[in-house]
Amino acid sequence: MKSEHRTRQERINLQLGRAGWAVGSRRLVEAFLVKTSAMSESEGVYSTKNEFVDYALIDRLGRLLAIVEAKRSSRDPLEGERQAADYADAIRARHGVDPFVFLANGDEIWFWH
Repeated sequence: MKSEHRTRQERINLQLGRAGWAVGSRRLVEAFLVKTSAMSESEGVYSTKNEFVDYALIDRLGRLLAIVEAKRSSRDPLEGERQAADYADAIRARHGVDPFVFLANGDEIWFWH
């Protein structure tokens, strides 16, 4: 069973490269920082935390177009749906951008809307 990191290195990075989003380019950002917010029910406290989108796809003008949530190849890519939705909501709230969302596991790529 491959780890998510290994799946990304051996499969997803290559797939993104073939689609024109080469790792190491300014148009593909790995581990894109997203600040998410949550309300603690027990303490009644609203807090933020730093989380990272696996990949952010950027256009030529530096605008965020899409995010890719990666899972290891042994997992269903749809398992990342809730996580990706939270990231997209945080990006929308902070940057005013509603990114396209892709879910991937190296074998399958899903477009989530």
